[in-house]
Amino acid sequence: MSNIFSQSTSPAFKRQAVDEYFIQPMFMAEDIRGLITVRTDIKGTETLNRISRPSMLTKPKDTPGFTPAGGFNLTYTDITVKPMAMEFEQNARSFWGSIVQQLLASGYQEDDVEQMKSPDIWNKVMLPLIAQAGQDDLIRQMFFANPYAENMILGIPGGTPDSNYTGYTGFMTWLQNDLLAGIIPIGQHVPVASSVASVKQEAIHTYTKGTDTAITITINGVAYSQAYETSAAVTITNWLNTHKANIEARAGINGVKVTNPSSAAIKIVSKVKGQSFTATSAVTGTGTFAVSGEVAAVKAGILADNEADSTLEDMLDAVTPEMHEYDLTFMITSSMWRNLVHTLKDRQTVMGDAILKNGLKVPTYEGFPIIVRPDWDKWISIAQNGIKPHRALLTTSKNLLFATDGTSDSEMIETWYNQEAQMRRYRVQYKAQTAYLHKELVVLAGFVD
Repeated sequence: MSNIFSQSTSPAFKRQAVDEYFIQPMFMAEDIRGLITVRTDIKGTETLNRISRPSMLTKPKDTPGFTPAGGFNLTYTDITVKPMAMEFEQNARSFWGSIVQQLLASGYQEDDVEQMKSPDIWNKVMLPLIAQAGQDDLIRQMFFANPYAENMILGIPGGTPDSNYTGYTGFMTWLQNDLLAGIIPIGQHVPVASSVASVKQEAIHTYTKGTDTAITITINGVAYSQAYETSAAVTITNWLNTHKANIEARAGINGVKVTNPSSAAIKIVSKVKGQSFTATSAVTGTGTFAVSGEVAAVKAGILADNEADSTLEDMLDAVTPEMHEYDLTFMITSSMWRNLVHTLKDRQTVMGDAILKNGLKVPTYEGFPIIVRPDWDKWISIAQNGIKPHRALLTTSKNLLFATDGTSDSEMIETWYNQEAQMRRYRVQYKAQTAYLHKELVVLAGFVD
């Protein structure tokens, strides 16, 4: 009797338990939990409620009975976790050559490595390394993820999505967008001065009609066309109405804004000082474009002398009444930290008291812990073209929320060995999203112009 199914897979897929080796280092590490609040139980969309405390409750008792006074103000937003994935493979011999010191330190011999089909080596040696790399990548996205991020070409958005950042929305993106939109009051933001003042790039493209059928303005690698209608002024107005929203939604702080300052003219300006753009204009027909009012972008230089000291002091002056009820922490770029160190050295003063945070001694400023984030400097340079390079955030860990399903969907973390290819393969899927809960509990510096 023949088999109904004759095709087989080689090797058969076999999932192996990797939770304790991957989950704990990646999602539960102190580097994350000491700075923000981690929620590991959000599967899809959850409503985050914000309830204000009632006040003005006590009144004079002039008459019999009671008269209720005061009330709660309930506001809310939704947080929706987005699917993310990691997948890669590793050959045994390459595995040995790449982490020989790690293996020897763990008591393994070369012969052991050829047995990568046994999960012991992979789980106990390699997975902790992968988890640490995954955590670093997780923190990068946690702060800098932007659904509208674009691949940068020589520091200018190129018009194609950058999948390294587009998975969900990071804290930097939320805070920058809400500052620009006025959701976070401007009084809770402190500007930062540098030794070289930054400047926005600008250009005006003015259209003179001929016998035309269409106009095209190409901005940061994307062409935006509009059919000619009635006159140059009407055509430009139609172009702006058609494309303005899409253009300004691109690339976050690395993008541009477009306006119609005068008849038949489009003005293009960087969203943020220091960012450059590319723009060309063309006419299908005999008409022409003239470019005027060009201003080159200038990036911010190093911080002005004693600027970090002034900035942190101004941030404390900007603290809202609500913030006094929480344990507040500064997070700052290393550029701000070095500037502060130079100030204290010049004054021949000591660094001040240090406190224990996450088991490590950290410096303080007027008693508030300072967490230096050199990773911010790195990713501001790479992901955001070095725009607004000197930043500081003052808040409480209870206000910054990272949501994931990563510790409960353990079946989505898998590793197996492919005998034929001699490859150890690994795959993890999880969902992630960030949010800050209360605009009243943040003070920022250097986030926007």
